[in-house]
Amino acid sequence: MNPIISEKTIRFLKSLQHKDGAFDSVKVAYYVIKSLSSLDSTPAKPITSIIGSFNHILKVLESPSTYVEIMSELETIHLAVDLLRDLKIPVNSKRVIKQILKCRNSDGSFGSRRHSRIASTYHALETLRILKYNTSLLKETLNWIRRCEIPSGGFVSSPDITTGYLEDTYFGAKIMEIINENFRFPRETLKYITKFQNPNGGFRRSIFLGISDLESTFQAVSSIQTILSSEGI
Repeated sequence: MNPIISEKTIRFLKSLQHKDGAFDSVKVAYYVIKSLSSLDSTPAKPITSIIGSFNHILKVLESPSTYVEIMSELETIHLAVDLLRDLKIPVNSKRVIKQILKCRNSDGSFGSRRHSRIASTYHALETLRILKYNTSLLKETLNWIRRCEIPSGGFVSSPDITTGYLEDTYFGAKIMEIINENFRFPRETLKYITKFQNPNGGFRRSIFLGISDLESTFQAVSSIQTILSSEGI
């Protein structure tokens, strides 16, 4: 990368950290620190606030009143655990695993019963994987994911949904990778993903219309790579 571009990017990323070392959210901290790391740089200030945020997330997750926001909490705890691991900051694995497993529903999915989706299930499983939990023990979860896998290609957010967005297939593909399972309809899913591509080469979130965006393009490329790797191609 051009040194001038790198310096500007690093300055921009570092500007997203507040004077007290905090970030606007764990998600912002995650992407800032990951991006700086790829540029061989580090945050300008200590990031002890991440530990405080992590403990707060755990307390919220442990609260009996946690319900509607459970999906976002599972995403946040996933990003926090991943970040703390990279920073070599110890995590109480047993405590986190215990709370994640409490979010598992009787059908094998994770999250709120009213809002249980493939996204929350992915974040739960990826957190468990990072913490070295044996995800192969979650047989009901695999059965639930299989019900989200569509014969014509792709995944939907839950078995009761007939159409999905690109991120649903991304989460489904990454779950297959986490639990080391093969795709039932790999070629159909590859064809399905291409339907999200716009003439400019980028990918959109909806199969019907929309502008290309970086997140959808990343999800498409990552999903394709995961499927091809699974098939040994």
